[in-house]
This record gives sequence, C-alpha cells and structure tokens, in this order.
Amino acid sequence: MLQKLGLGVFAMLQVAAPSIESRTPSQRVEAFVAAVNAGSEAALRQFVEANYAKSALAQTPAGPRVERLAGLAGEEAPLELKTTREATPQGVAFVVRSKKSGRWLEIRLDLEPEPPRGIVGVGVQMTDASAVEAEPPLSSDDDAAKAADAALSALAREDRFSGVVLMARSGRPFFEKAYGMADRERGVANTTGTRFDIGSINKAFTQVAIAQLAAAGKLSLSDTIRRRLPGDPLASTEAGDITILQLVNMTSGLGDVFGEGYEEAAPRLMTLADFERLFAGKPLEFPPGKGRRYSNAGYIVLGLIIERVSGQSYDDYVREHVFVPAGMTATAPSVRGAPTTGRAIGYTRESGGAALHPNTATLPGRSSSAGGGLSTARDLLAFDRALAGGNLLPPSWTAWISSDKSAPPGEAETGAAPAASAVRAPGSAGLGIAGGSSGVNASLESDNGRGYTLVVLANLDPPAAESVASRFRRWLKGIGPAGSPDKKS
Repeated sequence: MLQKLGLGVFAMLQVAAPSIESRTPSQRVEAFVAAVNAGSEAALRQFVEANYAKSALAQTPAGPRVERLAGLAGEEAPLELKTTREATPQGVAFVVRSKKSGRWLEIRLDLEPEPPRGIVGVGVQMTDASAVEAEPPLSSDDDAAKAADAALSALAREDRFSGVVLMARSGRPFFEKAYGMADRERGVANTTGTRFDIGSINKAFTQVAIAQLAAAGKLSLSDTIRRRLPGDPLASTEAGDITILQLVNMTSGLGDVFGEGYEEAAPRLMTLADFERLFAGKPLEFPPGKGRRYSNAGYIVLGLIIERVSGQSYDDYVREHVFVPAGMTATAPSVRGAPTTGRAIGYTRESGGAALHPNTATLPGRSSSAGGGLSTARDLLAFDRALAGGNLLPPSWTAWISSDKSAPPGEAETGAAPAASAVRAPGSAGLGIAGGSSGVNASLESDNGRGYTLVVLANLDPPAAESVASRFRRWLKGIGPAGSPDKKS
C-alpha cells in the first residue's frame, strides 16, 4: 500500500532567522511544544525567529518552514510532553503524545554544537509508549543484538510485532531475525527472506529514477507537468505549472489517492493512469510552491513522467536501473490476487474492530511509483549500500537524495537533519524512509557517519515497525562506527 500517514516518516523543518536567542536544549524543547500547541501562524513564526539558526536562511526562507510546523500542529496538537532525553552535541530528542490523535511521536531538534545552539532541523517520527521506557545499557553491537531479540520476542508474544529486523554495520548484518506469522490462516511463519509490502519506501526508488534521468540530461527538475506530460489530463489545468522538484518535495498542491471512491476502484488500479483518475479532476490544495503536504498523487505523476521520458513502464525502469545494479533480487511490484507464497499477508485492525484480519480489501490492483511494492530486508540493505557507494547516481545527485530537496543538487541543504516527507538525511548523511498503511509498516534508515543500517519490516498496522526503528536507532546512535560505545555523544 501507499503511505497514508504523513507522520510515518521524518519531516524536514530547517529554517533560519535573522536573530536568535541563546537557550538551553531543554528550553528549545519547551518553546517548540508551546508554539505547536498555540498553533497560530503568529506564534509559530515567533518561535522560528527566536529559536532557529541563521545558517539556513539564505537557502530556505522561514515561511514554508512555518507552514510545515502548522501542518504538524493541525494534525497532532495539543502535544503532551512525556520525556526529554539528555542533550548531545548534535541536539536533543523528546517524546510527546498527541491529545488529538493519541499517537506517540519522537521529535528530534538538531542544534548547532556551539552557542547559541539554534535549531537547524527537526525530525518527527511515530513511536509508541516504549519510547519512555528505560534504555538497556549497551556497549557493543553484540549487546544491541541481544537486547533487540529480547525486546522483539516480548512484542511478538503480545502480538505487537510481526516481521523482520536487520541491523548492519558497514553493510554487514550483525542482527537479522524474523518474528510472527506471514500467513496466519495457513500457519506460515515469517522468515528473514519473506517479502513484505514496503509502502512508501518505493518513493525512494522513484526519487532515484528521477535523479538518474536528470543526471543524464533527459529532464530538469524545473520542468513542468505541462512540458513533460503534454496531453495528460493535468497538463491543461493549473496543475500543469507544477515542477518536477515540487512533485518530489511535496510542495505541488496535489493531494492523495485515498478518499472517496478509492476502495471501490482499488481492484482495478493496474496502471499509473488508473491512479491518476482518482485525483486528476480535483482542485489543488494550494498553489504550487506555496505549501507542503504529504502527496501520494505527486509521486504517481512522477511515475508517469519516468514512463514518458524513459519509454519504459515504471516497473521495468526501476527494475533495470535501480534493482539490478543494486543487487536487489527479491524486490518486485505487488499484484492483487497473485500467489502469496514467500510474502507476508498484511493484517490490520482497521475497518473491522479489534480483531486482526487481512488487509486485502485496501490493496490496489498493482503497486505504483508512490508505494506498495514488495521487498526483503536484505534487498533494502543492498539498496542503501548501493546508493551510499555511488553505484546508482553521480556524487552530487547521491547527496541530493540525502538532502531536503528544496533545491537542485548543490543548492539543497544536506547532512545534519532529516529531509521532507518521503526521505530524510540523518547526521553524516544517509537515508531514512518509512511506509505505512492498513496492515503495512516498514522503515529503512542509515547513518553513514556511524556506519549503521537499520531495516524493520512488519505486516501489522503502524507504528509496529516505526516504533521499533525509533527505539533501535537510539541504541545504535550510542554505539560508535566500530560497534563500540560512542564517546563523543
């Protein structure tokens, strides 16, 4: 399935202000929560101007960043602060619970290392109540592996986790184990080779495909829908002015494919054009470039552009240009009604009460450039390593994938903080993306500076995978690149 939850992934909120007050990390946290709970544009702008670092202002204006904070406030406020973690030279993390949605969120403020310690980025990810539990003392990757198995075994016994977790150091797995059932009706257990619906992680493949075509001179990020899709239903509307960059960074104004008519149409959604019919006649949610909102529709359009420019179907293009060079042998489209041997059936409690049941009714006829493909933990590790190793893109475009994508390569901000919506850029560059929907949750992230990759795949509702990823990331960040304690943090 496609990603339905905008907070299922990290959101980039880098902004800068002309002046900034010197505050402690805990004061930044308190100010953040107060501003989001106030929710007004005036309160959020005042917060930005008083708390964000100057360094990003020349590249990214404050206005769009205020809009993103307003989006968080609209979805989740009021927030209840549950715990604030010990600050590090990189920043400070804290856990809140939304009184509006009931969701648990872990929020990270990336801070300047020296006074005034202004905010340079904000990361938001779903988690659960385990985020406020005491962390086990860890001094090596072996310790992390033992603690992970104990935690996952307990979650599996409570039916709160079913899936696969892989943790690797410098591309070499030091923990890889499966839990729970792939097919409950037939009694088939998950294995480390089970293929899972990865939701919006497919968006990373779509971004790489766009970057490849741009690097080859076959398109420009400034190209509009009207230029690249002449004759398309969107080209003759106000959406025709939307640029490829706006589609990628979700500032296009296009909305979603979920909504009225989706479930009825789902079995017949076999092509990207089929998906496009769900939104092509609807007005934009805001003028292109004047806001930011999670958009599956935008990634359907990116897939259509890939098909038109390359002359191949989306699935053929990413198989030939992404999966094969990365060594991803088990990654493929998902087709409704195809044999389920070797893949996990998604189980959900949505639209059916408290009992788990298959998510079949919510699946489209075929996965798309916005999400819903099948993959394994090993294949996602291979993708992460191929991207980090420069096997998929030239260096400047590889860096762009690990940026906020607010601008073309060389102009977008990189490195210190997560990027918007689909893909984030952790410290020292890397990849991070999550996908989630009914019976689907998946997380892939890496930190090239610390040398780890973390893959969590689950065939349960969110945040089954994301809460595990959030917890294990904290563990890995405390262990240095060699798999020993990180003395710097």
